Amino acid sequence: MGCGASTPAEQPTKKVEEAAKTSTDPPLQSQSRDAEAANVPGGSADITGTNNATRVRRLSYVTANQSNGQADLGSEGASASGTPKAITDANSQVRMRRLSHVIPGSGPPIPQHTGEGGGESNPEVQRPQHYNPENVPVSAEGRPVDVEVVSISRAGQDPGLKKQNQDNCFAYDFYLEPDQSLFSALDGHGPNGHMVSGYVKQHLPELLVHHLKQEVDNIPAALTEGFLDVDEKLAQSFVDCEFSGSTAVVSLLKGKMLYTAWVGDSRGVLGRKTKSGMEGIDLTIDHKPSDPEEKKRIQARNGRVERLVDEGGEPIGPPRVWLQYAWIPGLAMSRALGDKIAHTVGVISEPGISVLELYPADQFIILASDGVWEFIDSQQAVDIISAHERLEDGVKDLIDQAYARWIEEEDGVVDDITATVVRFIHNP
Repeated sequence: MGCGASTPAEQPTKKVEEAAKTSTDPPLQSQSRDAEAANVPGGSADITGTNNATRVRRLSYVTANQSNGQADLGSEGASASGTPKAITDANSQVRMRRLSHVIPGSGPPIPQHTGEGGGESNPEVQRPQHYNPENVPVSAEGRPVDVEVVSISRAGQDPGLKKQNQDNCFAYDFYLEPDQSLFSALDGHGPNGHMVSGYVKQHLPELLVHHLKQEVDNIPAALTEGFLDVDEKLAQSFVDCEFSGSTAVVSLLKGKMLYTAWVGDSRGVLGRKTKSGMEGIDLTIDHKPSDPEEKKRIQARNGRVERLVDEGGEPIGPPRVWLQYAWIPGLAMSRALGDKIAHTVGVISEPGISVLELYPADQFIILASDGVWEFIDSQQAVDIISAHERLEDGVKDLIDQAYARWIEEEDGVVDDITATVVRFIHNP
């Protein structure tokens, strides 16, 4: 089952790999400096509207002048000389704060979409499917933990731009074996983020089949190899992922054991019943360039971790990954699938892994893109889901509340929002 962006059609795309080779000198404001995530300015941003800053903080892509790191958010990109065009779009500052990825020499991504300035008006509700290529008899008998699954994806909106949902997901309540299930949330970013997340949705479940058979007694190793494998094949595929990629949070339930693998800032959260009420427990830790170990790896591979600054010299948006001598790619996460340019300077596709044995107190998990987590924390999300008897009502409420908070906080700019929620039914 998938939700959000459709699976990409196989078609050639234009490569932009030469962008990484356009500068031979260190960027201005960065020569002879160590890259510092918190206090070294990455360049100046000409920002004239409140929504411009939101794009820098929150969403998937903004642009930067390769020579000095100045934000280029004009709708038609930079001039031939590389000088940013004047910014007149009031939403561009929003992008600068929110985007996961920054790329020089072009405006914000404008993928095709049926409506002007926003995403689909109605969220897409999906139910799980069976993944059973070997036609194993499907039966819940003897299964220690059964599942109820609802996935919902809602496209964001970006006033003045055409917006396509770049999120995706898959959910299989029966995956290869009677006591095994597989769930996910994927969040694409960059010009072809919808194609990257669609590729992962299509190919990761089938690639995991092979690795689970090879690593029968080591599911964490199988998940790790599956992530690395899909990333390698993605890099060789028809999808242009030089400056595009995807997060992924994937949970595999085997009997009573829950294995979660993730890259990027899509998050997994467990809802557990306690004496004092429902407790939200993070299953994942966001992969951020500012994390000391992640930053150390990036710098060791000749990358920089710096923030953009606004025209007043104030830091804006999260720490980002850059090449040593060019203001690209500007990725705001330290691990992702795709993102070939970022992978040359220490961004990796090796997932984090968490392992948990489920007990009757463990009620459900939430796997969601950062469109949910930007303004709703883990405990709040668990409270929203647990307040509803019907799972679908709870997931709809979570998506609706996340969407409303984006509208309230960011002047009409909304990231794509996707959540897969799995309710556990513990059998005697």
